Amino acid sequence: MMNIFKKIKISNYTYFFIIICILCGYIKNISIIFFICLFHEFGHIIFIKLFHYEINAIEILPFGGYTDINKKINTSINKDLIIALAGIINQIILGIIIFIFKNYFNNITYTLITKYNLILIVFNLIPIIPLDGNNIMHLLLEKMFSYNLSYKLNLGISCLFLLIFIYINYKFHIDNYLIASFLLYKIIMAFKNYKYYKNRFLLERYLYDFPYQKIDNHTKDISNLRKNVLHFFKEGNHYVKEKDKIKRIFSEES
Repeated sequence: MMNIFKKIKISNYTYFFIIICILCGYIKNISIIFFICLFHEFGHIIFIKLFHYEINAIEILPFGGYTDINKKINTSINKDLIIALAGIINQIILGIIIFIFKNYFNNITYTLITKYNLILIVFNLIPIIPLDGNNIMHLLLEKMFSYNLSYKLNLGISCLFLLIFIYINYKFHIDNYLIASFLLYKIIMAFKNYKYYKNRFLLERYLYDFPYQKIDNHTKDISNLRKNVLHFFKEGNHYVKEKDKIKRIFSEES
């Protein structure tokens, strides 16, 4: 557990947000938000550890947290869904606990905790990179479509909801501008890293044997590969394994 605490880092956005809150006299507010963010991330961490994934870093943001996991792209979609949902579920549990022991808090503190907990739950469900709502949506897309198509759809939906978020919060609030700029930065990075993740997705499938849930022998294009599905390509009167197809593509590119 001590190793996990060593991996926690506070983003520059958060430091700036904390300074603004302190200058405005909102010390209790920022303390409550900080506690809720940690409690949220602890939900993710429980299942990350249960599934034996390695944590690279835990970044605390002004509106939540982000846990960077060292794992392969081609892991179980269902396990990743559980991890994505765990933070929000942990906040719901927190809300229940606070309600049960509400008599131990004064009215102002109880109101602030329940208010911020609800706001953070709703906010984290928005499908914008890198929020939990986006991770959940992306994983559901991967259940239905290829890895490449789901990645592109995810980017498009993130851009759409970021525009909606900016439109709703266009009035000058420094925290909203900080959040919007951070979300925009994450979306831009996702655009820039598309080719890297696409090649890494293919390379993993060539190097490792994953426990696939389905077999598909109707795939015609390498870009149609799906997570948790083993693909075979029909060439003439015989079928080619996806590993051989991927090897051929990497050989042609080199």
